[in-house]
Amino acid sequence: MSSRVRYVRVGTSGLKVSELILGAARFGEIDDEVADRVVGTALDLGITSFDTADAYNGGRSEEVLGKALRSRRDQVVIATKVGLRVGDTEVDHAAAFRGGLDHAERWARGIAPTEHGLSRKHVLAALDASLRRLGTDHIDLYQVHKWDDETPIEETLAALDDAVRAGKVRYVGCSAFAAWQVVRALWASDRAGAPPFVSIQAPYNVVNRSIEADLLPACAAHGVGVLAFQVLAGGILTARFDRAREPELSTRVGSRGVYKTRYWNDEVFGVVDRLGDVAHRTGRASSHLALGWTLANPVITAVLFGASRPEQLTDVAAVLEKPLDPAEVAEVDTAVRGTG
Repeated sequence: MSSRVRYVRVGTSGLKVSELILGAARFGEIDDEVADRVVGTALDLGITSFDTADAYNGGRSEEVLGKALRSRRDQVVIATKVGLRVGDTEVDHAAAFRGGLDHAERWARGIAPTEHGLSRKHVLAALDASLRRLGTDHIDLYQVHKWDDETPIEETLAALDDAVRAGKVRYVGCSAFAAWQVVRALWASDRAGAPPFVSIQAPYNVVNRSIEADLLPACAAHGVGVLAFQVLAGGILTARFDRAREPELSTRVGSRGVYKTRYWNDEVFGVVDRLGDVAHRTGRASSHLALGWTLANPVITAVLFGASRPEQLTDVAAVLEKPLDPAEVAEVDTAVRGTG
C-alpha cells in the first residue's frame, strides 16, 4: 500500500512533515486496537507525522499514540500541545478558549488555577507529563494550544526555550492564534533569542476561509508553516449527512458541539450541494474536492486529518494520487461562492 505523499518543510525551519498529518484527537475514545491499525495504515501510506494534545481524552490520546509509534519513534514526527487542563471536559475547554473559567468554582472542586494556561509552571510540568504518556524523551513539535491572556508571551517563550535547550523539544509552534498574536510572539522570540514558532494550526476549508484575510499573509511573510484542520468541516463536506436528520453521536459533528454550531446550517449544506454538482461533473468525490482544494493553496504546509477507521485514511490519501489541477480549483471556488 502506498500513496504519493509529499514531505514538506514547516515554514522556514528544517523540520519536514508529510503533507497529510494524522490527527489523534479520537485516540483513547476509539478502541486501542483500532487506533493501532489506523497508525499502521498511516505509516503504510507514507504518513510520517502525527498530532495530538495532552488534553485529548484526558491524556489517553498521547498514551495510545505513543504506544502505537514506539517501534518507529525515530522515524516519525510527533506533535502535541499544551495549554488546556488534562481531565477537563469539552465544555471546560471551550470556556478556557473564551477566557471564561471560574477558578473559584474550580478550586472548590480541587482544581488549581495553575493547572492550565501557558505559565512556566504549567508548561514545564505538562511537558514532562506528555513525555511520560508518549513514552519518549523528546517531542518533535511542541505547540501552545491557545493564546493565554493571563501569561506574558515572553514567559511562555522562555519556558519553551528551556525545554529546547534541555533536549526535550525540537521545534515549537502554536495553535488558534490570531495574526497579530503570531507576529507578537515572533517579535518576542527574536528579541529574546528564543526559538520562534515554526508553525500554526488553524481551521481552514472551503466554507471557513477567514484566515485568508490576515493570518495566511502574515504566515507567508514571516515564514511560519500553516497546518490546516477541520478541512472537511467535521465531515459535512463529505456529503454523507442529511440536513433533515440529526448526525449520529459516533460522528465528529455529532459528538462535538463546536463542529455542529459552526457548520450545521443551511449555508454550509448549500455549499455541499454545489460541491456535489462539481463532483458529478469531474468524477471526483466531494471529500477529495474539498481536501484537494485546501492542499492546492501554496501557503498551506500540510493538512491534519483525523481517522477512526483505517479505510478513512486510505480514502483521503487517494486524492494525493491525482491532485486538483488549476481549472478544478477554480471550479470549486466558483461553486463554493455560488457564482457559477
